[in-house]
Amino acid sequence: MKKKYKRVFSINNDLGYRNYTVRDLINLKGKRKLTQIRVTTVEEARAAEEAGVDLLLTGPGKDFPSIRKAASKTFMTVGVPFIENPSKREATKKAFEVIEAGADSLMCQNWNLEWMKHLSKFRIPFQSHVGFIPRRTTWIGGIRSFGKTANEALELFKDVKDIEETGAWGIEVELVPENILEIITKQTSLFTISIGSGIAADAQFLFAEDILGQSKIKFPRHAKKYKDFNKIYEKLQKERINAFREYQRDVVNKKFPSKNNVVIANKKELEKFKKLIEKF
Repeated sequence: MKKKYKRVFSINNDLGYRNYTVRDLINLKGKRKLTQIRVTTVEEARAAEEAGVDLLLTGPGKDFPSIRKAASKTFMTVGVPFIENPSKREATKKAFEVIEAGADSLMCQNWNLEWMKHLSKFRIPFQSHVGFIPRRTTWIGGIRSFGKTANEALELFKDVKDIEETGAWGIEVELVPENILEIITKQTSLFTISIGSGIAADAQFLFAEDILGQSKIKFPRHAKKYKDFNKIYEKLQKERINAFREYQRDVVNKKFPSKNNVVIANKKELEKFKKLIEKF
């Protein structure tokens, strides 16, 4: 069955096509499960779109335009980290730059409520983040799940409700007990995206590097490895080394270049050349 795409205009009034709009996602809340993957390369983005992944998340770096082009029809959110944009003015400016470059939505990473409310005034779509937030681990005693106690769950619930008031359309919920998220997702109008928080959310989120088995850190419990690219890359590197060694050996043994790799002047022109250089 051929997939249908929505016609959309960008903030620059450029016509494009998308699998989802923000309104679609809001309307789909509680109706079916979607998928989201964080991609960092053109190859990952292209593969995700071809595989039919619903939503993509990426960063605002120099590769973003190429990643956007590689998955031009997939709803794409771009993270705008607070640490790289430490004032409301800088963050808002970066938000406009990212939207102008083709993002469908922003991930307001570590933004405070005031900044998100400010962004909402410009009708720029954005999602936020609750639960375990990597850059705030010192406040919760290190790397761990968040919301296992009633008090923590209440704090989480309040955070979600506060973010509702900012004008966000969605929220990433990280490392929260599944049964806690099940209650919260029914009590919020926000489209919920789970990473390590169970099946109750409206969408499931994983990193491409975890799915592909190419993470360089300890594999997280909440992720699932579908392929082992690290082993594939190790094998590829061995083959690369072997190819270089074979080339080195062929040159030393005068097996490369062979007659198949060179051009030979015809005898008549060769003799003529020899006579010409005798004059020098």
